[in-house]
Amino acid sequence: MGIWGVNPWDSDAAADWFASFFEGFDIDARLADAFDVPDDYEVIRAACYILQVLGQSYIWPGDLDRLDVYLARGIELLTAMIDPETGQAFLALWQGEPAVVAAIAQQIAALTALLPDEGEMDEYDEEVGDDGA
Repeated sequence: MGIWGVNPWDSDAAADWFASFFEGFDIDARLADAFDVPDDYEVIRAACYILQVLGQSYIWPGDLDRLDVYLARGIELLTAMIDPETGQAFLALWQGEPAVVAAIAQQIAALTALLPDEGEMDEYDEEVGDDGA
């Protein structure tokens, strides 16, 4: 067992606890359902919040290979909500309220921060022998 950082998830014991806690919960299916309807705005925002909170590799209760896909899709959907061209319906619901636009921009930034850096992915690919094919 090891501890490698100061965050609550930075230990083998914590990673094991998270895995046990979420056993039997199909987060992958839940996120896929949430992201299936692009105009279900509040559900998408809630699903993205779950990604913000649980989107660490040692916490993630779903298919770890899919985490980056969910992060990217969440960013895409949230960005579309506040884009003046694609988000007209959402922005109209909120009457262009700057606070909601700022809150979604913060969600986008939080999800983006969880994505691996390009260099980290290159190192990972080398470690697992992925040739990009």
